[in-house]
Amino acid sequence: MNRISVIHRLYAGFGLLCLIIVCWGAFNISIMSSFSGATDRLTSDVFPLSGSIQEMEAHRSETARYSVEVVAAGDQKVLNSQSDRLSGALSKLADSLDAVAASDSTAMFPELAAVNESANARLAELQRSVKAILGIKRQLLSVSDSVNSGLSDFLANNGEMKRTLVREGTEPAGQDIYIRDLFTTVMENLANIELLIMQMVSTENPSELNAIVENLRFNTSTFEQDMSALVNEVPRLEGLPSLVERFLAAVNDDAGIISQYSDYRQSRLELDLLARKIDLSLSAMASELDEARKIVADRASASVFALDETALNSEQLVYWLLPLVVLIALARIGSAVGRIHQGAEHIRHGMDEQENVSQSVARQVSEISASVAESLESIDELVTTCDRLEDSVTSIESLMARFRIH
Repeated sequence: MNRISVIHRLYAGFGLLCLIIVCWGAFNISIMSSFSGATDRLTSDVFPLSGSIQEMEAHRSETARYSVEVVAAGDQKVLNSQSDRLSGALSKLADSLDAVAASDSTAMFPELAAVNESANARLAELQRSVKAILGIKRQLLSVSDSVNSGLSDFLANNGEMKRTLVREGTEPAGQDIYIRDLFTTVMENLANIELLIMQMVSTENPSELNAIVENLRFNTSTFEQDMSALVNEVPRLEGLPSLVERFLAAVNDDAGIISQYSDYRQSRLELDLLARKIDLSLSAMASELDEARKIVADRASASVFALDETALNSEQLVYWLLPLVVLIALARIGSAVGRIHQGAEHIRHGMDEQENVSQSVARQVSEISASVAESLESIDELVTTCDRLEDSVTSIESLMARFRIH
């Protein structure tokens, strides 16, 4: 080892330093490629997908709000306005769902395949329900005024019929037991009919509504017979048959107000069922979107944590490797300087013996000085490379900080 010249030793040290720099550069390139790939996946895949899911949730909320406003619409003008908004919200929801599907999200996130399939099925169901609810609501608004008016006329006719009976039939009933029995029976039937009408107006069960209407029509069959017998016995009730005829037509005819009101209430109940169905579908879709958002957020968080760990490891490597390289370089320089001093001392003692040796040593000193200068330049390049790496780590930490804020 002692036979190796100072120049060769400097060359060997310089080569070792260059090898360290090359390995360090390759490591930095690998780290930066990893950072670049991870950030590209976040910015080109994860972030846009998360934004699409948030957009879907916004359109889902709009659809829920407009569906409630459609059900609550009080006239055709308001209904037309709200139905246009509802259709637009559904269209935007479908577009955002198509955008998620077009992004090939299932390839990046296989867990989203079931969510996409379920969301498409619910969207198709929502579109059918919205179409049905708009048709029912338009029908209800078109007959609402006539049904309410017809029901008011029906109740007014019943009231007039009852007042006529009390006014014209009370006195004859007090004078004749047969008339009193007829009068009592008719009044009881009227009381039953009024009770059934109140039940019909207040019930919310479709099957109960049908049963009440059938019971009401059954009561009118006996009521008509008793009323005809009472009119025959009391001539003063001659104005009653026209009222009874209108009452029977309203109850028994298919176009009568009772049938109209029954159909109206059935449509109202169907509208409420559809509204609840839409609300349940939208609530289920909200849960699925929350699940999808959690899947994407978890993947993004995992990527950020991986970047953070890589950046931390790289930073620690810089802190450990840089002093080591500097120490090695300083050791090599110190060794070279020591040998230069030894050579110079030898030259001073041997100048009287050999002039040529002095010239040779001078050349070696010149070469050694050039090698030292090259070593110093390499160390300077190494420090510059470390500074660039530290700047890269700082920029990556800033990118992760912005993601956490996002």
